[in-house]
Amino acid sequence: MREPASTSTRELLRPEALLDVAHDAGRDYARWRVRLAGADGESLWIRLFEAGDVSVWALSWSSMPPGTAYLDHEGVRGAVFVARGSLLHERARLGCAPHPEEVGAGQGFCFDENFYHRMHAVGDAGPTVTVHVFASADLKRVGTPDQDALVLGFGLP
Repeated sequence: MREPASTSTRELLRPEALLDVAHDAGRDYARWRVRLAGADGESLWIRLFEAGDVSVWALSWSSMPPGTAYLDHEGVRGAVFVARGSLLHERARLGCAPHPEEVGAGQGFCFDENFYHRMHAVGDAGPTVTVHVFASADLKRVGTPDQDALVLGFGLP
C-alpha cells in the first residue's frame, strides 16, 4: 500500500486524493485481510495506516449492526472503497429525498466536510469489507498504544 502524500494541519488532502489512498489500500485486501480476522471470527475494524492527519481503516460488515445511522462528517474529509461485497450508500441533502446507490467491490466514493450519509451492507452480495480513509486536523486518539482508536464523533471507528 502506498503511503499518503505528506499532510499538514493547515491543508488537508482533497477528497479525490483520499479516494486514491482508499483504492490503493482496498486493492491490497489479500495482504491485510488476515489482520481483520480475530480469534472469535472477524473483527469490526482495524487501523491499516496512520500518518499526520490521515487515518486508514478496514471494516468488516459481517459483525456490524445492519447499517449506520446517518453520519455527519463535519470537519472530516474522507473516502470509502469496497474491497469485498457491496454497500448500499444513501446520501441525504436538506430539502431532497435521500439518494441511494449500490457501491460494489472495486468501487468507492469520497466526501468533504459537508457530507451526510448512511450505509449498510447488501446482504445477498456476500461478506462485505470496506476501506475508510479519514482526514481531519481534529482527530482525537483514545486508548493505549495496543488499543489505539480514533474518536470521530459519529460512531464508526
